[in-house]
Amino acid sequence: MVNKMVNKLRKNLTERQKKVLDAIRKFILDNGYSPTVRQLGEALDIANPSAVFKHILSLEKKGYLERVQGEVRLAGFPAPLETQARVPLVGLVPAGLPKEVFDVSGEAVDIPEWMVGRRKGNIFCIRVDGKSMVDAFIDDGDWVLVERTNSANSGEMVVTLLDDGSTTLKRLKMKDGEVLLVPENPEFEPIKVKELKVLGRVIGVLRKY
Repeated sequence: MVNKMVNKLRKNLTERQKKVLDAIRKFILDNGYSPTVRQLGEALDIANPSAVFKHILSLEKKGYLERVQGEVRLAGFPAPLETQARVPLVGLVPAGLPKEVFDVSGEAVDIPEWMVGRRKGNIFCIRVDGKSMVDAFIDDGDWVLVERTNSANSGEMVVTLLDDGSTTLKRLKMKDGEVLLVPENPEFEPIKVKELKVLGRVIGVLRKY
């Protein structure tokens, strides 16, 4: 019943709007973060940033996108059961003070397949412990989808293994040869690391209200 109500609230898309939405979804799945207007324009071969922004506004009005602090995000929409993907769960990962490395739980969770995309089989899910990433909309107890990788770009949110064997979830910042794991909460201090050991990068957040 809820799914039908949500679908009725969404207005039909033009072919051009469908291409824009697909490009945004693909960029997020490929990179783990939302595209800028310029990056989206490059993906769509649209040179005028104003034209790209008009498409974003149209999709926002129709309920397919939302903007949070200037960042474009896909509005959560329901997926039928046949488009679910099964993702393994692992233990707690701290978004606060680093803790010992997580263990595989042997459990799994079903999530909408569009959140996984082509990375199916290379995604795991962790439960966040702590509040160091609340300003990035990741709170204590949230489930976070992580793509397995040993590399990441500056600005991405990553799960890393520290020299003492502990793990933490932070935003990666690299500048002038300095590597920092930066919290999204002013109550926590950045962690400076000499050697970065990335376990994965964040591609999505699951939350139950």
